[in-house]
Amino acid sequence: MRSASVMADILRWAASVSTIGAGLILAARVRPRITGCAFVVLSGASIIWIVIGYLTAEYALMVQNVVVTLINLFGIYRWLIWKGKV
Repeated sequence: MRSASVMADILRWAASVSTIGAGLILAARVRPRITGCAFVVLSGASIIWIVIGYLTAEYALMVQNVVVTLINLFGIYRWLIWKGKV
């Protein structure tokens, strides 16, 4: 059981650092391509939070991050895929 706890801690730190870094990029309002990449990182972090929620039976955390992942996917579409006018 100890290894599961260590894995959950590693995942928590990875998700936290990724979220903080990508959030800083979004707040800095850098170039659109980099902003889109920040949404990719945030999507990955949200997926990690979903896994953590599953492993620790924190279902509210899972539901929250399912929604956040959908929002991030919209950000990816908006900044990396969609070619229309802003």
